[in-house]
Amino acid sequence: MNYTVTPSRFAKEDRRNITVFLEQYSKTAPKRFNNELKRYITILGNTPHIFFVFQSNPEYRHVVVFGSYVILYTIDDELKIVYIYRILHGAQDIENIL
Repeated sequence: MNYTVTPSRFAKEDRRNITVFLEQYSKTAPKRFNNELKRYITILGNTPHIFFVFQSNPEYRHVVVFGSYVILYTIDDELKIVYIYRILHGAQDIENIL
């Protein structure tokens, strides 16, 4: 049961911004972040339902991928697509960003 994982334009921008931010503090953190992100994208493509429903907005599911960074995503079981909506830091006001 493989799903296509599709990032939104917001998620793509979030990934770029997080990478740039991490580059300021560490030479290895950006690579580790992107490797973990790729690993979780593979997991989402294979088993998207294993992660938690986001309590504040049950339309979304979420998983922590690196430190405190969270992937927020939705699943279209009919089309077999996982939509990654945002990649945010857990300290951000996620409820208001959604």
